[in-house]
Formats: sequence, C-alpha cells, structure tokens
Amino acid sequence: MGTLEDLYAYNTWANAQVFAVCQGVDTAQLEAAAPGTTGTITDTLKHMIGVETVYSLMLRDRPIGDDGSREAFSAHDLAWFAEQAQRVGQSYAALLAGADDAFYAAPLHVPWFDFALTKHDGLLQVLNHSAQHRAQVLSTLGDRGVEVPDVDYVLFVESRTQQAQ
Repeated sequence: MGTLEDLYAYNTWANAQVFAVCQGVDTAQLEAAAPGTTGTITDTLKHMIGVETVYSLMLRDRPIGDDGSREAFSAHDLAWFAEQAQRVGQSYAALLAGADDAFYAAPLHVPWFDFALTKHDGLLQVLNHSAQHRAQVLSTLGDRGVEVPDVDYVLFVESRTQQAQ
C-alpha cells in the first residue's frame, strides 16, 4: 500500500473516531456556537465531509452541481454524515487503487480557486483540510468537558494490526 493509500485509510478511520464520540454528545453542545470552527461542531463536520465528497467528484472529473443539492446535502443529520464519511473514504480507496503518475499530474479544476492545482495537490488538500477540522472539533469538545479520542496515526496502525489478527 502506498503512502496516499495509507493516509486516506487513516483519514477514514480518524473521521469515524470523531463521529463516534459525537454520537454520545448532547445535541445542544454540537449545535452551540464553537469559535475556531466553521460555525458549530455539526456545521464543521458537515463541511468537512462535504469537502471530501466534492473533491472526490472533482478528482473523477465529475460535475459537482449548483442546483440546490448543497442545501439538500447539508440537511442530513450527523448519523448520515458518519455513513457518508465511510462511503467517501471507500471511494478514495478505489480511486487511489487505480491512480498512476499521469493521474496525479493531471490538472484539477477547483471552481473556487483561480490558480492551477494538480490532482495530487487536491488529494493532499483533502487530507489537510479534514485534519484541521477534526482538530478543531476535538479541541472544542475537550474544552467542553467531553473525553475525546486520540487519533494519532500510530493508533490507527495498531487498530489495523489488531484487526488483521
């Protein structure tokens, strides 16, 4: 397995850890304003998975749509977003399994940026963007007295090793 494949597997695992802890948190805490995040914890998680989903489409040269689908997407509850995080994680695994040097070097059109990116850049952006938002969510929850999981990469490796046994 290559580096990006490992990092995307980790990303999917780390997202699952964050959604799992949020399942046990009072809705009022998830919906309260959370300075340093994208609105609320719920808003931040929806934004994070929305970006992962949109980049997955753009990396496949598929349209992302501007037909009100954003509002419909955001209207789902956190349980749906937890499932979507798993689905989009699987889509990245499939995408990377078939990626070659030409794929990574290909241009990536991101409509909200006015500069050139490659698909490799886009893949790295998704990972960094999600890591930033997971850190915001976990920090906010910890500040609010919630016991948060450790999402260090080595714990992902340990969990993968334990699953293989």
